[in-house]
Amino acid sequence: MKITRRLRWLLAGGILLMTLLFLLFLFFATKNFLDLWDRLQLLPTWLFYTYSTLIVAVVLFSGWLIVKLVSGGRSTTAIKRPAPKPVTEASLTQEIAQIKAAGMDTAPLEVEIAELQERRTAGNAHIAFFGDISTGKSSIIKALLPEAGVEINLRGGSTREIREYTWQTLAGDHLLLTDLPGRNEAEGILDAAARDEAIRAHIVVYVTDSDLSRTQFQDLQELAAFGKPLLIAINKRDQYTIEEQAQLAQRIRSRFDSAQRTGTNERSVRVEPPEVLFIQSGGTEEIVRVYPDGREETIQRPRKTDISALATHLQTEIDQRLESLTQQRDTSVLNLVQEKLDTTREDYRRTQAEKIVRSYTHKAILGALASVSPGTDLVIQGVIGTRMVQELCKLYDSPVSQLDIDQFLNFTQGKLGKSIPLLLAVAGNGLKAFPGVGTVAGGLVHAVAYGLIFDALGKSVAHTLEQRGALKAAPAAATFQEMLSGNLEERTKTFARLVIEQYRGK
Repeated sequence: MKITRRLRWLLAGGILLMTLLFLLFLFFATKNFLDLWDRLQLLPTWLFYTYSTLIVAVVLFSGWLIVKLVSGGRSTTAIKRPAPKPVTEASLTQEIAQIKAAGMDTAPLEVEIAELQERRTAGNAHIAFFGDISTGKSSIIKALLPEAGVEINLRGGSTREIREYTWQTLAGDHLLLTDLPGRNEAEGILDAAARDEAIRAHIVVYVTDSDLSRTQFQDLQELAAFGKPLLIAINKRDQYTIEEQAQLAQRIRSRFDSAQRTGTNERSVRVEPPEVLFIQSGGTEEIVRVYPDGREETIQRPRKTDISALATHLQTEIDQRLESLTQQRDTSVLNLVQEKLDTTREDYRRTQAEKIVRSYTHKAILGALASVSPGTDLVIQGVIGTRMVQELCKLYDSPVSQLDIDQFLNFTQGKLGKSIPLLLAVAGNGLKAFPGVGTVAGGLVHAVAYGLIFDALGKSVAHTLEQRGALKAAPAAATFQEMLSGNLEERTKTFARLVIEQYRGK
């Protein structure tokens, strides 16, 4: 209790002293400021304004520096990233030519561009019917089409097919209706062929017979991310009252509004809530007939067909905004080609990076076998490691200086220091599994360690370049440490086998 009271008196005294010192400073500062102001008044006018402007400039510059220092490390939201350039056919064609010259397979991309041009020339409107299996897609198309004059074009694999039908509307328009495979025929994953065909369409009619499940909503979000105009057709209308239909439609639209507000659309495309229509595609239903004597009989009877709301809506869309639908279709297809192009480039770079890492790891092993007294510093700072990093950066079109490489290698050297004894011990144990040469020490043990180090070093660089687009020393070094210790036993056996093969082949 006494200690607390003493502390309070000390704090009170300190506050009093600080108050007196502040007031003293304030008095002296005020006096000096007033003296300076009086002297400035005696100066010529031009010198007065020049001196005042200089003072204001110094104060503003100082304030700007303080703001930059305080806000610079607080958040990255103030940094405005340049908006991605819109994808155009010309830019895609140029990019396809570049990656083709680099040795990548561009045939699927060229086919996609050619098909887009063919559809432009034909000028037909494409309507894609998509949804889960057994929701009534084919029944809807059958109800829209008369029996005569149906054209069917089968495409795709032998187990699942994409069917195209020509439908002549009451207004005389010829529309191409595409019946896509049910999404859960692909084991719960949105089938790539069906998704791509939906993206190529002018309008996607998503058919369901109930409220949207989580996977169904994800499918629609994925299509909406490409800017596809969506129409949700809820089949089996007779199962819902008028009030239930209104509530269900509102609930579905609100989910799209909520997704737009929370920014879950990965392409940041403005997604308008889709139109929700209720239809009856026909088909059959089972009923149980009960006879007076108590017997029960299950019979099939046809359902009433009513798809007029869907037909009217499609006709209105084509009549009123076919041109804008065509522009949206073109943009969606170009984005699809860009997505495939990026995937092609990523796969190519990943494959080439594996080859580079494997090649330089092999060189490091050979260097270790040829060296009489190999040192760990050579692994981190040697020519082989530097060249591997340079080649990987070149593969990922990431300019890198020798200073960046040295900084990264210095980081990895710090991570490696504590791991060397462990690596040598593990390498020695791994070699013991091979009779004869397994007992040879020195170069073989170091060669296995070199293999482990270079493999982790190269993979960490490739991973960082793929994820970040540039060689970031600290993250790459952290990844290196993680990869160095990951699956160590299995990797040791692999490199021990490789080292012994090289040793026997010398």
